Amino acid sequence: MSKIANRSVLVPLNVKVILHKEKILVEGPLGKNEINFPNGLEVINKENKISTKLNNNSENIALVGTYNSLIYNAIRGVTEGYQEVMEVKGIGYKVSLKDNKLEFLLGKSHPILLDIPKGIEVKTEGNKIMVKGINKQQVRKFAVNDIRTLRLPSIYKKAKGIYYVGEEESIKLKPGKSLNK
Repeated sequence: MSKIANRSVLVPLNVKVILHKEKILVEGPLGKNEINFPNGLEVINKENKISTKLNNNSENIALVGTYNSLIYNAIRGVTEGYQEVMEVKGIGYKVSLKDNKLEFLLGKSHPILLDIPKGIEVKTEGNKIMVKGINKQQVRKFAVNDIRTLRLPSIYKKAKGIYYVGEEESIKLKPGKSLNK
């Protein structure tokens, strides 16, 4: 088994964990998270330590470490929360928050409106976007799949596109067309 599967997850004092037959509920100061797990997996809560084990007749050994990490992320989410900070860079590129929608001006002929899903809090300061929530998967999905894919960072020009804060230095630029004959 992997190291993650053998890890026991510590439950802080301000977090309440409720085990049901096929799901686990995690309640904390920031909200509630729920995780459904398959039949072949056994979740054990002893002395504020949660561990995952495989039933004797099950063959899904890879799921033990996965669900251990999901439980850890749920506990961390209800205590600290998750945040992604992104920045819109480019001449004429703007982002603003209107009602419960993000409005992007990204060099296209029309503004792009993006609905904010439930359970996610979004703030904008200038051209920075801060996405917060208690569910790590939901926060990352909204930041990467919904926001960032609207205008990926350019690989030919510096400072054009939607970046994570501090990511601009790590992107390697491709050389443009050369006219050497």
